[in-house]
Amino acid sequence: MQGRRSDETEEEGPSMDSSGDFASLPAAEPAPPSFVPDAVSQRPALSVEVATAPRFRSLAAEWRRLVRRCAEPNVFMEPAVAGAMYTATETPLHVLLAWSRRNGEEAELIGVWLLVTGRPSSRLPIRTLEAPCNSLTFLGSPVLDRDHAVEALSAMLDAVAEHPALPKLICANQIAMDGAVYAALVGAAGRRGFRIVEIERRQRARLDAPVAGQTAPVSSSSSKRRAELRRHRKRLAEQGELRHVSIRKPEEVSAAFQEFLDLEAAGWKGRKSRRGRAIRNAPPLCAFAQSMIAGLARDGCAGVEALRLDGRAIAMNIWLRSGRTAFGWKMAYDEAYAKWGPGSLLMEAMTETAFADGTIDTIDSCNRDTSAALAHIWPDRRAIADLLIDVSPGGSLRGRLTALSETWFRHGRGVARRTYKTHVKPVYLRALARLTAAPGTGAAGQRKTQG
Repeated sequence: MQGRRSDETEEEGPSMDSSGDFASLPAAEPAPPSFVPDAVSQRPALSVEVATAPRFRSLAAEWRRLVRRCAEPNVFMEPAVAGAMYTATETPLHVLLAWSRRNGEEAELIGVWLLVTGRPSSRLPIRTLEAPCNSLTFLGSPVLDRDHAVEALSAMLDAVAEHPALPKLICANQIAMDGAVYAALVGAAGRRGFRIVEIERRQRARLDAPVAGQTAPVSSSSSKRRAELRRHRKRLAEQGELRHVSIRKPEEVSAAFQEFLDLEAAGWKGRKSRRGRAIRNAPPLCAFAQSMIAGLARDGCAGVEALRLDGRAIAMNIWLRSGRTAFGWKMAYDEAYAKWGPGSLLMEAMTETAFADGTIDTIDSCNRDTSAALAHIWPDRRAIADLLIDVSPGGSLRGRLTALSETWFRHGRGVARRTYKTHVKPVYLRALARLTAAPGTGAAGQRKTQG
């Protein structure tokens, strides 16, 4: 079953509501032992299906069993994310499902990978498969059975190589290098003779659960910083009732997410000078985000943390979850209270409560790199790599050209970012400070002369 748009499958596909749920689907049934629909690559014990989002959503029970025994959880491979891509975007989505059979038993789901058709970040006119799906998803690793990771990935790569309609280059972005999936990718590519190239490597913050004997996670904040946060909390509390609120019920999460979108758009991300980085300013992404969060909340995989002053949100954080890993997806705060650091106060409160019930092992910040604020609060790091996988045996000229273009494009972009942060931005801020201070200085000087 190949990924097709809803207008192509209107007669045969199940209906799906605007929140990303498949309302008309019956309860999930196990895949039959003798048949995996539309398999594109068959092996004696393994098969891979290239499926659509409705098919994936119908496998909810199989998916949950896979998450419980997976090598690494990834919330951005959840069925709700596939559903949001299907209903809210025009991007072609391909869901790779790896199945295993043993001695005539029912087929067991051992791997899932959501891939979209796109182009490299360097914008070469070359079609590629990409993971994660878009700019609001921050981990591209497939979800694999821990006991069959290499076998599942080998079958998936073979399926892409043999499928007549799929591009043969995979941009596997934001892959955690310190986990089993990265090792399985390298192993599977080597086993099949496929070429894999590391395009870029970086680190981002994460927070691990406290070890035995600790009452709270280790924080990299200094005692001076913690004292400052206590002072800020006290000053805010003097202005009204300050409360940390956790929101979990699906209908309440959806309502709180609308409040979050408004809060984000009212801040610096919503300004035109920031080219509309607020989700609300990009209607296609906003529709995707609303559908994704609603679907994840129904599946128990999304929640909202808020810091409220007299009932009004002054900082909000959207967190996601899959298995025993949480993901700090997005945060926004009211700039009117910026000097009291409401975002930092909320993250401090979350840090104290996130691991309280013992069901979370780690929190991924989802930041691009360590330049984000959380890197100054959370001491742990997660190594992240962007990879290019060429499933043509031995590699292809197109793959080599894409790898070279991507490497140089990323390098140039990195140099430009560092130059701006180190040289351009400080000069701009100093000049702006002089311009804004000049009128006051002149007036003060005039008053002094008159006195």
